[in-house]
Amino acid sequence: MKAFSVFLISIGILSFLSVFGVMNVTFALVIGVFFAILFGIEGAREVFKGNLIGIGGILFSLFLFVKIFVLSLSAGQTVMAFIASYCIAVGLQLLFKKRRRMNFWQD
Repeated sequence: MKAFSVFLISIGILSFLSVFGVMNVTFALVIGVFFAILFGIEGAREVFKGNLIGIGGILFSLFLFVKIFVLSLSAGQTVMAFIASYCIAVGLQLLFKKRRRMNFWQD
C-alpha cells in the first residue's frame, strides 16, 4: 500500500508541474507509468522467487517506460512487445528451470 501512496504523490506532483507548464502530463502517461510499475514489481517478485517467467514482466516494464518517454508506437506494436517479452520469458523458464516429475502412482 505504501508503493501505491508514493505513486499517487508522484502523480500529484507531476500534475502540478503540468498545470504550471513545466511538464506535459496526460492520462495516457499516468496509465502507462502505472502499468510499467505494476509489471516491473510483479516481474521482480517472480524472479526473486526463482521463476524465470518474471523476466517477461521486467522486459515489458522496460519497454513501457521507453515507450512512454521516448518512442511513439501504435497499440498493435505494444501488444506484440507484450507477447514477445513473455515468449522470451517462457523460453528461458523452459530452458533453465529444472522440472520435477510427479509420480502419482507412488505413495
